[in-house]
Formats: sequence, C-alpha cells, structure tokens
Amino acid sequence: MEDHLVVDFLNDLRLEIRETKKERADFIRQKFTYVIGLLGIGSISIGSFKPLILLYLAPIIAFTFDLYIVGASFKIKRAGGFLCREDSKSSSEEKKWEEWVRQNRDPFPQLAGLLVSIMVLFVSMIVLWLEDKNNLFYWAWIIINLLILIGVWTYSYILNEAIHKFEIKKIIILFISIFKSRGK
Repeated sequence: MEDHLVVDFLNDLRLEIRETKKERADFIRQKFTYVIGLLGIGSISIGSFKPLILLYLAPIIAFTFDLYIVGASFKIKRAGGFLCREDSKSSSEEKKWEEWVRQNRDPFPQLAGLLVSIMVLFVSMIVLWLEDKNNLFYWAWIIINLLILIGVWTYSYILNEAIHKFEIKKIIILFISIFKSRGK
C-alpha cells in the first residue's frame, strides 16, 4: 500500500515540475509582452500627450516578473533535488539524471532574464533622460530601480545557494549573513 502512495507522490512531483516549467515559460513570455508594450507605447507621443509613466513602469514590471521566474526556477530545482536524494524512492537513472543536471546547469538563462531587465531599465533611463532629467522623481526612480535590481539579484543568489544545500535553514542563515556583512 505504501509503495503505491510513494509512486503516486513521485508522479505528482514530476507533474509539478512539468507544470512549473510551463508556468515559468509563461512568465517569460508575459514579461516580454508587457515590457515591449510599455516601452513601445511609452516612447511615442500623440500631439502634446506623452505617456512617460509607462516608461517608469517598464523596469518595475520586468523586475517583478524576474521574481516570479526566479521563484519558479527554485521550485523546479527544489523538486529535482528531492528526487535525487540518496533515500529517494525514485529510480537510480532518475537520480543520476537529476544529479547530472544539477552539476551541469546552464547559468545563462538566469543571467539573460536579469540582463533583459537591466536593458529595459537603461532604455527607459535614456528615453526619460531626454524629457525628465531635471525632475527629482526621475533620479529617485533610478535609485529605487537600482535597489530593486540589487534585491532581485540577492534573492536569486540566496535561492541558488540554498538549492545547492537543499536546506531551508541555510536560506535564513545566508540571508542574515549577507545583510550583516553589508552592514560592516
């Protein structure tokens, strides 16, 4: 009876991985759709009307999607890490595969997502520079976006470090140590 429950659980876990991969792909697609729309519409002017607010929103929307994408990636890696545990009931081939994937991850997709968001920020900054460079709100917006960028990168870094250890306790300890070291 228990073996049947274990098989059902492992199948559910594999299904969760597949669904989360689809969810992550949807987030990436939505990120591009929203950001391109905001940049495109925000860059045009119709008579004296200039929807610059959309340019202010574009990087924040991009960074928000990055958080969802990083979170989905973490869920996938966490489930894969669970499947390859030594005491896991998954097949030895699946364990070998998950371990091989863990050791041979492609770091580019995660970097690419943040690089796209950074490019969105810079494009917005350049276009807004022409219109709002003397506006205090523009400079505060730049500082806030840079802080958000650092926050997203830190969150991503913490999750990636934690997944290697696969211990939730490590997330908390790492998070505290990063902020303590920045305070010195």
